Amino acid sequence: MPISTDEFESGTVEGGPDSEDAPIEEEKRLIVSFLSERRDRAFTEREIVLGVDFSPMYETESGRLRGTLAGVADGLLDAAGEVTASAVVVDDVDEALSALVEEGTVESREVETGDGVATYYRLVD
Repeated sequence: MPISTDEFESGTVEGGPDSEDAPIEEEKRLIVSFLSERRDRAFTEREIVLGVDFSPMYETESGRLRGTLAGVADGLLDAAGEVTASAVVVDDVDEALSALVEEGTVESREVETGDGVATYYRLVD
């Protein structure tokens, strides 16, 4: 995970990889980036999970999975060896989206679709 210039200069990383808030903050940043590149559209949580590459957050420099994901790696790797959406990522994205909605950065709306009601998210203008 990239660090800030201040962290680089001080030699100390705030909220390291084991911090509870660090992964959610990074996911929030990735979600906002994804939505800002697609301002003219709204997405379901599933579409966001599939559209955002969260894999760097869960890999070490050697490419191995770290933290919680290391214990469930068998279910996370597809045939090409890429990290795919998992229950862990989905739970974190759900938490990050809830926080972004609460902060007023992202808005959500329940929309009637041919398959029922779905919740869509978009960046607040």
